[in-house]
Amino acid sequence: MKSKFKILFICLLLVYSSVYANEQEINLNTIIDNAVKEKKQIAVFFHMTHCGYCKRMKNRTLQDPQIQAIMKKSFVLVDVNIDHKESVQFNNIRHSKKEFAHSIDVDFFPTVLFFDENYDVIYTVRGYRDSKKFKQILQFIETKSYDSMDFFDFEQKKKEE
Repeated sequence: MKSKFKILFICLLLVYSSVYANEQEINLNTIIDNAVKEKKQIAVFFHMTHCGYCKRMKNRTLQDPQIQAIMKKSFVLVDVNIDHKESVQFNNIRHSKKEFAHSIDVDFFPTVLFFDENYDVIYTVRGYRDSKKFKQILQFIETKSYDSMDFFDFEQKKKEE
């Protein structure tokens, strides 16, 4: 009888550890600090599992070879599916992914937030963007044009070139 309990206990322990071992915390401050050292920008992609536009953004826009080339060169992408259980640590506060999104006013999905080296949001993209539009947004952030103009002016300037 004792051996049955030992086996049951070991099985439960293995199940528990395998479930929780896969949950990794996202430490956004560390990610931002490392990105700054690499001279890269930070993009945090908020999405939901059953959101059609989220899936389209993740599977089309973010998989586009041109987008991937820009991302690899100049960005660190942080994937935050708010339906997943992992936690996010930001400014010494630990949140669930859903709580984190709520704490920084992300209530529409998909949303991409761009952070600077001071952990401030420098630009917000709410909603689905196709590859062409998202490429322009990445160029706007990559060139730090947000310091001198808004995105509309950036688009107009690009059209004139």
